[in-house]
Amino acid sequence: MTGWIIAGGILLLLFLIAMIRGEAVLEYNGEFGLTVRVAGIPVRILPKKPKKVKIRNYTPEALERRRRAEEKKAAKKAAKKAAKEEKKKKKAEKAEKKAERLRKKGKEPPPAESGKQGPKDILRTVKLITSVAETAVKRFGKHLRVRVARLHIDIATDEAAKTAVLFGGVAQAVAYLAALLDATGTLRAPAKSDVDVRADFLSDSPRFDIKIGMSLRVWQIFDLIFRSAGRAIRELIRG
Repeated sequence: MTGWIIAGGILLLLFLIAMIRGEAVLEYNGEFGLTVRVAGIPVRILPKKPKKVKIRNYTPEALERRRRAEEKKAAKKAAKKAAKEEKKKKKAEKAEKKAERLRKKGKEPPPAESGKQGPKDILRTVKLITSVAETAVKRFGKHLRVRVARLHIDIATDEAAKTAVLFGGVAQAVAYLAALLDATGTLRAPAKSDVDVRADFLSDSPRFDIKIGMSLRVWQIFDLIFRSAGRAIRELIRG
């Protein structure tokens, strides 16, 4: 009987915790961040919290172990980098041969790929954020409390024409996101929301500064996290 009482007490406690209202804060400023705040206590989900400094990790023995581990890691990293560079070199040689064949045929070879974030990547980022909001609204629309703190997006690419076209696509996606949040009818202080989407023709790198807070019950927040992860994976696969 005592066991049942204890089990019942634990289940009741878990139920009460699950019914507490908390807030999930989604941020993006170069990388995704997700923080869950319950009863004023923040719990960072993404990115991972840096490890605390421990004195025992700085004893002579620990430092020597770390030195050996770092040397091994550096050697492995160097070998991996060398293999990557070799692969990159072969790819460049192959691309050059292909370009040479095209030139002989009187055709212009395509431009080399850039390491910077391209139009597809920018749209993908906006779609990922929108998919999270869409999941939350469709799943918990009646219970959702939305606080949009910041939504700043500067669209920039290496070409003015690309920037103009991309700006139209992103502006449309943001308008859809705003409509989703407004559809809940629970958007807190919309006049205080800071939304700014612009085309920057003087830069070639986009900038994001996004922060969206959604207030839900604890169990709903974790439901949203798992469902949003699935949506995010599907968006990444689609490209």
